[in-house]
Amino acid sequence: MKKILPIIIAILVITYPVSFMASLSGTTWTAQEVNEIKIGVVTSRSGALGYYGDMEINGMILGLMYELNIPDFEILVPNMQWKLTYQDKTIYIIAEDDVDPQTGLPDPSIAAQKAKKLIEEDGVHILQGSASSDSAIAITSIAEQYKVVFLVSPAADADITAKYFNKYVFQISSTTWHDAIAGGTWAVENLGKKFAFIAPDYSWGYATVKCWSEVIKKHGGEVVDIEYAPLTTTDFTPYIQRILASGAEVLIPVWAGGNAIYLYAQLKDLGVYEQMNVTSGIPDLATLNLVLAQYLPAYTGMMKYAWCLPDNAVNDWLVNKYVELYKEERLPTMGVFLPAFPLPDLFVGNGFIVGQAIARALLATNWNPSSDALIRALEGMEFDSPKGRIKIRETDHRVIQDMYIARIVFDNETLGQYYENISYLPELYQPLYKYGFLRPELIETIERVSPPVEVQVGPSSFVIQIASIAVILIIVAIVGVIYYRRRRAA
Repeated sequence: MKKILPIIIAILVITYPVSFMASLSGTTWTAQEVNEIKIGVVTSRSGALGYYGDMEINGMILGLMYELNIPDFEILVPNMQWKLTYQDKTIYIIAEDDVDPQTGLPDPSIAAQKAKKLIEEDGVHILQGSASSDSAIAITSIAEQYKVVFLVSPAADADITAKYFNKYVFQISSTTWHDAIAGGTWAVENLGKKFAFIAPDYSWGYATVKCWSEVIKKHGGEVVDIEYAPLTTTDFTPYIQRILASGAEVLIPVWAGGNAIYLYAQLKDLGVYEQMNVTSGIPDLATLNLVLAQYLPAYTGMMKYAWCLPDNAVNDWLVNKYVELYKEERLPTMGVFLPAFPLPDLFVGNGFIVGQAIARALLATNWNPSSDALIRALEGMEFDSPKGRIKIRETDHRVIQDMYIARIVFDNETLGQYYENISYLPELYQPLYKYGFLRPELIETIERVSPPVEVQVGPSSFVIQIASIAVILIIVAIVGVIYYRRRRAA
């Protein structure tokens, strides 16, 4: 025993400080304060989802300005690079396009390549994206490989923070679960019990149908038909005919991008709106007014955000600043595919929350952009946003946030209230100023929607290390007591 005790004590002396320092590794931030922060954005800067990328970027930059009280920004490269100055700090935002020029669609392999380029060549501290869920999924592994924090918005596939979750990924956007909890619950309670879906044949479509189906069944509804079609589909006739023959009372079309016009036109032509109720997420207002207005019924559905849905001081600031910059043609991006809508649209709100979260994390870490520092600052973060009080959950990095039920209405007054002269608007939107436009009218705010936790949650590394230290101390104490008693007995 006399020989064993010194060995145990030596182990304790060596292990205790090492274990203790390891246990603090999650809260001790190794990088130093820096004066230049670089944020890399991988999203659609061309193609059919280019407008989604515009909303994402405009929202994020305005969120940074709001949270840091920055009065202005500088455009370094139109639609691609920006600079903000806060006291003696500089924030650079560098965007990369994930669109394949051959197809006009986002490509996950391109997204991954662009994310690597931003890290290796541009030295970004933070990644942000994407308009496409497939692109965001591809970037999750890059974020983990390079240990770079990745804030996701507007990509909505819930698998981003489930199947593809890692500690560097924060999904600030409302996920397909948020949409389903708000919209699916309302639909079962108000529109019917038998449901059909038509959705694109890729990750976002699958995730949307999965989440909505679970919510519908939970509330007493039944899914009688699911139709998946390629994203490039232009003839939806066979899919629609199967839906009409299914006995469904409610159709939920799940579609985004330019081909939505073919879907909704054919739904109208084949008489679907007369034979069943239709609900879905209300689309962005540019697409709604410029493309879909003549094909959509004035339905009621779920919506993530529009300028007129929340009622709070942060949203008031966002709307006023947006209009101010729009009048000067000085939004961060006035549009790469479609001109920016005259009022904050569908994905601007969550983009703004991304900017707020980044700003608050940098302030909390004293401008230390190391991943450990940012993760600690972001986990559990709670603040007032354009969508009300939000919280970034520590367990799975999803956001508890408000969602909205709204009906599509005609409005011939609002644009004139914000813009005293039609000349402020691009020619494309001037007819909306003259004759009116479609917009959402709030029916109900679904407060603090909390999606399910879909990742395995175990004890944190800090808890594990503390427990390890406790075990070592207990073992040494027991051995010490045994040694002391034997020595006394001798």
